[in-house]
Amino acid sequence: MDKPPSHRLVAGILALGLTSVLPSQTQACGYDMLVGDPFALAWPGTLDIAIATAGAISAKTIDPIPALTGGEGFVRAQQWLLQLKDQLQRADQPGGFSILLVDSGLWSKMRGKEVLLLQLHSPSPTPRDRVVLVSEAGLNALLTRQISVDQALRLGVLSLPQDPDHQLGPHLRQALAPTDADSSKTG
Repeated sequence: MDKPPSHRLVAGILALGLTSVLPSQTQACGYDMLVGDPFALAWPGTLDIAIATAGAISAKTIDPIPALTGGEGFVRAQQWLLQLKDQLQRADQPGGFSILLVDSGLWSKMRGKEVLLLQLHSPSPTPRDRVVLVSEAGLNALLTRQISVDQALRLGVLSLPQDPDHQLGPHLRQALAPTDADSSKTG
């Protein structure tokens, strides 16, 4: 007569099944300290953004940012992405895109139309997803209005490689447009 499977065997099978499924649901990034070189997770064009960012910092077009790793770096990136989400929301601009911070390899998704949701540590986008590639210094420069979206695109610190309807650029321009407070700082 066959013995019923033991609870340990069932638990082991479940654990094995979960470990084979979970890695595809999330992706490690440089902040996790599990990835030695975030460019190993690279999306086409990320190295170009990193090189362009170094050039823009060297030319003093954008400000350098302190290097932060681990939890501190993740918190800073989260704050920038939340700020971007808030600015898109205030400008009544939709989400519906993935964003990669190329320095760390952190993928996030901005979802929704009337109410935007930010999903950090999201899986890589599908070929049909709209994609934003940006460096951390580039995102900081955009959020502080040091440069415009058009300047960031020209400098190469921002790229929109997957934007089939060409709406992502206008949405970002609207959300990150200089405000009256920004123009009073320079005038």
